Amino acid sequence: MVVGLLTPQRPGTSFDPGTDIRSRCPRCSYQNPSSGRFCGECGAPLRARCERRQVSVLLVDVSGFTAMSERLDPEEVRAIMDPAFEVIEDAVHTHDGTVNQFLGDGVMALFGVVARLEDHACRALRAALTIQEELEPLREVVRREHGFEFRVRMGVHTGSVVLGVIGGDLRTDYTAAGQTTGVAARLLSLARADEIVVSDNTRALADRSFAFAELSRLDVANGKQSPIRAYTVLSQPLECGGSQLACLACR
Repeated sequence: MVVGLLTPQRPGTSFDPGTDIRSRCPRCSYQNPSSGRFCGECGAPLRARCERRQVSVLLVDVSGFTAMSERLDPEEVRAIMDPAFEVIEDAVHTHDGTVNQFLGDGVMALFGVVARLEDHACRALRAALTIQEELEPLREVVRREHGFEFRVRMGVHTGSVVLGVIGGDLRTDYTAAGQTTGVAARLLSLARADEIVVSDNTRALADRSFAFAELSRLDVANGKQSPIRAYTVLSQPLECGGSQLACLACR
C-alpha cells in the first residue's frame, strides 16, 4: 500500500507530482510553483534550497589545542572552550554573520548569507577583531589558572560558494560548498597565533577601513592558474580615509 502525505492546496488547483515541481512553504506547507518567491497561501518568503552566493568565510582555530587537550582534563578543556565558543558566536551574530560549523577546536562562519549584505567582507573582519578583543578576559583566566596562553588564529576569504539550506521555519542552517572554503582553510594554516590572515579578495573589499601587510602568495588551484596573495590584518578599523559613507558601510 502506498501512503501519500497530504499538503494544503488552494481550491481549484491541482498538483501532479509526476509533472510539476513545487516548493513547499516552510511555514504552512502549501505547495508553490518552483519559480515563486513568496507563498501563495500565507505570503511567507520561499527559500531556495541551493544557490550560488558571494560570501566571506571566517575560520577561527584555537592555537595549540592538541597540546592543551593532552595537558588538561576533558572537563577543564570544556570549561575553556564553552565560553570561547560563546564569544565567537556572539561576535559573528553581532556583525550579521551565521555560524556554519563548530569544528571541535574552531568555528566556521559565513557573512553575506542571511541578510545579503554587500559589505560582508568588512563585517567578517570586524567580527574577527571583536573575537580577539572579547577573548582577552578568558585568556587572563586560563593564564592564571592553568599557566599557559589561550590564543586563536583566523583566516578570511571572500568568494563564491554554493549554499544549501537545511531545516525548516523553526531552525535553519546553511552549508557551504566550493573552493572558497578550501582557500579560507589554506589562509588559516598560514596564520600564527593571534593573527588574522585574509586573501586579496577580502582585502580589496575592506581596504578603506583596515590596515594590512602582505605575507606571501598561496599557490592555490583557483581556476585562474595564479597564486592568491595573503595579507595579515595589522590594526583595528581606521577612520575609513575620511569617508563617512565608507565608515558607515562597515558598521
